[in-house]
Amino acid sequence: MLDYAVVGGGIGGVLVSSLLSHMGKEVILFEALDYLGGCAGTFEREGFYYNVGAATFVGAEENLPVGKIAKFLNIDLPIKPIDPAMVIHIGEKTINRWRDKERSLEEIEEAFPEMFHKGFWERVYKVSESMWNLWCHTLPYPSSLSPLRAFFHKPLDFLSTFLCNFLSAKRVAKVYLGDFNSKYESFLNHHTLITAQGFMDKVPFSVASLGLTYPNLTNYYAVGGMGRLLDSFAKRIKNLSLRTRVKSILKKPWGYALHTNKGIYEAKRVILNTTLWKAGDLIEDLRPFSERAKNTYRELWGAFTIYMTVQGQIPQDLKHHHFILLEKPIPYTNSRSLFVSISEEEDPILSKEKTRSITISTHTSLELWENLPREEYLERKEKAIEYCLKILYDHMPALRNVKKLKVFAGTPKTFERYTGRYRGSVGGIPVIKDYFPFFYPSPLTPLEGIYLVGDTVFPGQGWPGVSMGVVNLLKFIEKDLRLC
Repeated sequence: MLDYAVVGGGIGGVLVSSLLSHMGKEVILFEALDYLGGCAGTFEREGFYYNVGAATFVGAEENLPVGKIAKFLNIDLPIKPIDPAMVIHIGEKTINRWRDKERSLEEIEEAFPEMFHKGFWERVYKVSESMWNLWCHTLPYPSSLSPLRAFFHKPLDFLSTFLCNFLSAKRVAKVYLGDFNSKYESFLNHHTLITAQGFMDKVPFSVASLGLTYPNLTNYYAVGGMGRLLDSFAKRIKNLSLRTRVKSILKKPWGYALHTNKGIYEAKRVILNTTLWKAGDLIEDLRPFSERAKNTYRELWGAFTIYMTVQGQIPQDLKHHHFILLEKPIPYTNSRSLFVSISEEEDPILSKEKTRSITISTHTSLELWENLPREEYLERKEKAIEYCLKILYDHMPALRNVKKLKVFAGTPKTFERYTGRYRGSVGGIPVIKDYFPFFYPSPLTPLEGIYLVGDTVFPGQGWPGVSMGVVNLLKFIEKDLRLC
């Protein structure tokens, strides 16, 4: 009998399976698709490869969550540092988000010269540093000892961030900046949107500080795509079963029986790398738990994502990641931003045969893609693609000159069909004051031996958040884990 069965090969499922296998546990990881990563993976279509979502990777330094896990597993990751982390386009201005804080701040001051930025950003940097210092000493969370543990281990960091968990980022920003203009508010808002799935008026200042400063960490390009990064961790997994769909999970006296399209498997414990809204689809006794989650966590985002393969010369100064901020919403999305990722020319997988892979992603309201006749659904996709490409070419005209070999798009319905995400939502539960810090869901479920991991628990947003959620879960169930 297995010690653990892990259902779902997203970031959380891969990392927790790798760690448990490395610790000597008998583990099997089930993934329904033929590749790992889900919304953070790399897929193939007609011979070309694409990252499923915005291809950013951060947190690989040894003092940060992903770096700690990679060091513990003794893994060399296929990554290379990039700087700037991204180029932000807002109106006629471009702002490079450099790793160097002073250099980055100079660009912000040049773009928005009418405000005194230094005091605000110094506070942001301080809170962000304190938050990272605290994370290891807070886990496992939530527990009755979490705040006390953090206080006694890092009292200054705890005190400097405590109130920041209860004040909105916009409220704090107004203290330092006064009534800042709409473009600067958009600049700040969209940092928190892509990291915490919420705007400044709803995201706590503590969480917003992490989002505003992630470009000041070392950002990396994943050579070969995000899928190759996940494959590096997956090498530590003893039993990996792709194209295996778990149909149901039944409680037994000795643990759980997992019924799959490839047979029945037995395990003492089960870790679900699915959303908490979908857990009840696999385990009947968790249906009330999932239904409560649907009623409680209603603020969700989806993604409209365009995938392109192009051929032709792209200027060297056109960096990896671009964030285009707009005054008007994109049709059928309610979003005012586009995130663009361009593969490196030398990438052996994403840029094969002298092509380049481009992923263009924007947030979208889920209901805009639900319950549509097929003709209207397809028409909306085409109009949204056309509008997004016009924005892309207006801000990066050099891309007009490259030949488009493939152009297609995914909507929330696409994500729901391929990744099984609830309503096709991506990015997890927004880390907003309504939920964080006291009402964010735990990795523990009402059933003994059933746990959750991924971006809808702990909170987990992106690689740093999900990896920290993995460590958080293991500190509950494997007391001898020592990453810190």
